[in-house]
Amino acid sequence: MAAIFISYRERDSKAWALNLRDRLVEEFGEDRVFLDKDTLRAGKWKDQIERALGDCNIVLVVIGRGWLDAKDDEGRQRLMSDDDVHRREIALALARAEVTVVPVLVDGATMPKGEELPENIRDLIQQQSRAISDNAAHRKVDLDALSADIRRVGRFEPKRQSTPQPNPGPTPGFAPIKNSGKVIGSLSLVGMIIAAGSQGLDHSTKLSAIFFGAIGLWLAFSGYKDIKAGLAKGRGLAITAMGLSGLSTLGMLGTLSQPDVPTQPVAPMLADNPVIVPPPQPVPSSPPTQYKPLVTNVTAAPAPVAKPQKAVEEEKAEPEVAVQTVGFQGIWQDATDVSIYYLIREQNQLVHLQEYNAFGALTFEGMGKPKGKSLAIHHPMLEINLKIAGGGQQIDGSVKQKATGFVKPVVLRKVDLDTLEPQVAALLRPLVE
Repeated sequence: MAAIFISYRERDSKAWALNLRDRLVEEFGEDRVFLDKDTLRAGKWKDQIERALGDCNIVLVVIGRGWLDAKDDEGRQRLMSDDDVHRREIALALARAEVTVVPVLVDGATMPKGEELPENIRDLIQQQSRAISDNAAHRKVDLDALSADIRRVGRFEPKRQSTPQPNPGPTPGFAPIKNSGKVIGSLSLVGMIIAAGSQGLDHSTKLSAIFFGAIGLWLAFSGYKDIKAGLAKGRGLAITAMGLSGLSTLGMLGTLSQPDVPTQPVAPMLADNPVIVPPPQPVPSSPPTQYKPLVTNVTAAPAPVAKPQKAVEEEKAEPEVAVQTVGFQGIWQDATDVSIYYLIREQNQLVHLQEYNAFGALTFEGMGKPKGKSLAIHHPMLEINLKIAGGGQQIDGSVKQKATGFVKPVVLRKVDLDTLEPQVAALLRPLVE
């Protein structure tokens, strides 16, 4: 005869019911514990449940935090339905005077109020309940007290063992068997975010990191909940994962207001992110004058510009050696990405470089002072070095990202505005005229 009947709501406390069954089977024997999922045989299951309720003298009603509010597929409260199996089990148990009903509170649940229950199970609140703690040490004490109640009410002794078995660890049936996979997944996401952050992130990558950080935080909290319910182990790892995922997410939120590190250091790569690069560091120069119209494929030097009287006097007082500029001025096309164009002007011993995409949008600009055929462009995040080659029709060079040290070669080829596609020429012409 099954002396102990375990009644539970599957979506609310299935794991607790299974663990409780394992503990009671080990202590009292399998033939004295009834749990529908394991004990039912072929035939009408409702009849088998009613027969088991008729044979037992102790009914354990497992109540979790979602027990009262559980709903069916149509959104109705299941406990208020007349054909609810769990409600019927409780009602049949309460109707028998020789049956002791023990509400078992798990997962931090509390006893419901009388007005919240259907009339035929309202006497459930009159029964003395037993709470099972989430804490492993307290849980053993709670289970021992519940076992003592069952022995006293059922008037039977625990199952005898031929050879005493040493206790290998926590309470059998409730001992976590492995670390939480959710917690491990959370820590993996945190590691990926930290590794990516050490390389520098652009704005879109920062948003992705925040998204994955939020997922990691959710996994850590969910894993911690499983650990509290006794379904896994790794409480310390869960707390660590919650802390790290929370801090990494907040850290990434804080970096949104900081300037982005370019994900691609070379000029053509800047076109993938059509945002004007912050102005380069200023280089001392004479008072600015208007740019002259750009004339391509002309070897003659531009017409001289009248200098202010003060500048003339300074030159007389302290002569300065003029730097010869060789052929940087003109329109250039990127050799590896023909949709990228560069407008280079030479003015007052300075070279001004501007990068435009195929839509005519300015994507990068900088300036530098040439030395013969070489030119270094000043920029706070990039080291750009260019050199005239190919008889003045090509520029070779390299771009180095200061943050990462990554270097990419640059090859630019001089083009004539009139030889370009009409739509491209129409976009570039207003920039040089």
